[in-house]
Amino acid sequence: MDIQAIKIDSKDTVATCMQEAHPGDRVSLLLPYQERLLCVSTVPAWHKIALVDIKAGDAIYKYGECIGTATEPIGKGGWVSHRNLVGGDRKYDDELWQEAL
Repeated sequence: MDIQAIKIDSKDTVATCMQEAHPGDRVSLLLPYQERLLCVSTVPAWHKIALVDIKAGDAIYKYGECIGTATEPIGKGGWVSHRNLVGGDRKYDDELWQEAL
């Protein structure tokens, strides 16, 4: 089956699957990115799929922002979830201040 996924920024290391994907499914990124990859684990609809091999401790990027770090290796085409990703501490007040400048 061919599954579509959303990648927003060129530095993203994950994309969001628009349908549930299963091992062996082909995942195609929506324009402007014309990348394709093979799904290697079940990824629920609207969840993250790894676009590259990710090592434990690597930063994970979605929508151009670091959303946390991997707690274990995640293979390209694997499901990225709360089970293998930990979010970092954020200083929201600082972020809002910087955006206001």
